[in-house]
Amino acid sequence: MKNLSDAYRYINSFPRPGGLNTNSWNALKRLAYHAWECHFSQSRFRHNINFLCKEFYLMIRTPDGQFIVPEEKFSYDPSL
Repeated sequence: MKNLSDAYRYINSFPRPGGLNTNSWNALKRLAYHAWECHFSQSRFRHNINFLCKEFYLMIRTPDGQFIVPEEKFSYDPSL
């Protein structure tokens, strides 16, 4: 991923999980987009993350699997 447009397309490529309503899903996508904004601008991501939605954690990873948010900002169950 080289820019925010790529990140936007990447985030929107994920289907909404069955257990989430549209508003919750859109909020998660906005937070993922913000994480990418911070990543590209090399600014600090100031939010703590605690979601049990595998798709969200995939959204905040590079295509090669590296998290773009410091791992101390969230708890993550690798089995998700």
